Amino acid sequence: MGAALNPGGVDLLAGKGPIQIEVKRLEVETGFLGTTNVAPGTYSSLNLMFTNPQLTFKNDSTARIANCDPGLVCKITPTAATLTATINFTPGLVISNNSPIGLQVDVKLNNLLSNSLGVDFSLNGAVTVAQSQAKPEGELEDIEDIFGTVQNKGSNTFDLKTSRGNTLTGIQVDSNTKFEGFDAATTPCTANPQNFTCVANGQMVEVDLKMQPSGALLARKVEQENEDPNEEEVEGIVFSVNASTSSFQMVALENLSTLPSSVLGNPMNVTVLPGARFEVEGSGRSSNSQFSGIGSMTVGQNVQVRRTSGDGSTIPVATDRVRLRLSRFTGKVNSKVDANTFVVDNLPSIFGSGAQITVSTTSQTRFEGVANVSALTGPPNADTVSLRGLLFNGTPITLAAKKVRKR
Repeated sequence: MGAALNPGGVDLLAGKGPIQIEVKRLEVETGFLGTTNVAPGTYSSLNLMFTNPQLTFKNDSTARIANCDPGLVCKITPTAATLTATINFTPGLVISNNSPIGLQVDVKLNNLLSNSLGVDFSLNGAVTVAQSQAKPEGELEDIEDIFGTVQNKGSNTFDLKTSRGNTLTGIQVDSNTKFEGFDAATTPCTANPQNFTCVANGQMVEVDLKMQPSGALLARKVEQENEDPNEEEVEGIVFSVNASTSSFQMVALENLSTLPSSVLGNPMNVTVLPGARFEVEGSGRSSNSQFSGIGSMTVGQNVQVRRTSGDGSTIPVATDRVRLRLSRFTGKVNSKVDANTFVVDNLPSIFGSGAQITVSTTSQTRFEGVANVSALTGPPNADTVSLRGLLFNGTPITLAAKKVRKR
């Protein structure tokens, strides 16, 4: 991806290298592209350049689409009509000395896809840009749930090579940064409470970040993901479960393994080995009755598997550990159960026709665009909400929501 301010064609991503973005994730998350210094002045437009689009979809029709047979999940390279978008600023974007600003790019998948599954980033509403507004704690943006490997650890900074191959440099920590999971490694960190001394180069971690007005990245949370130094992790969204064969299928979304980066977006077959551990993110990695075996799995869950062998294609990936991670999806409010609970429908087709999910919130749930559950609107003019949380199988299927964003 490239970005340039006009006049002058000021390159905002110079030297950043290829940046991979999962567009669907942007419905509920913010992706970080980079920071740079720009000369003061008034800028009239922003040019955005995209390359190498790939699309993974489920064909729910009765006809073949883009060489994908009915009922299958397929990864394709869509036909691209236009891979550029120009955003005009009216009035102009004014940049002053020592006055940092943030630009938030919103890519709307429904607006850029054609009926034949081609893409056109120049279509009306496909790409929009807004100036970031400071959050209550002063940061420009919150960037959450970034998975990668620690590099270049310093006295109070580190770099993160993400699972998509991008590198975030100079991530800062301070006295408010939370450190979790380092006591669960095979060789645990003994610091109590856990702190930056637990962090080491080569560790796989999940981080939540704040982008400061200066452009610096400050870690809110750093959580160790791997237990052993040479672990291989692949994360994906489940689209099929076969409990009788202890296997499931998922689309790979994150890859910290020796598998090639091209595995991202691929449908993947996974075999759960006898005695495999099932864990829930954020539960201290102990057993959890809501996610205790393959019978606890359901479509739409995001899971991270520890790969012991296989490529997921010709040979299924074998795993001895399945960890429930945060799911993300969008739906419409069907009803409100109480002040903390509501039901959504109009879900992605992966969940099946007419599916509903009960959404449970707590005082820790983050709401964006709406104050709380009580402020949501159901039918006939139901609110559309994008959700992030732990998805649990059962009757009903329930999402323990970490974030609710009204769209």
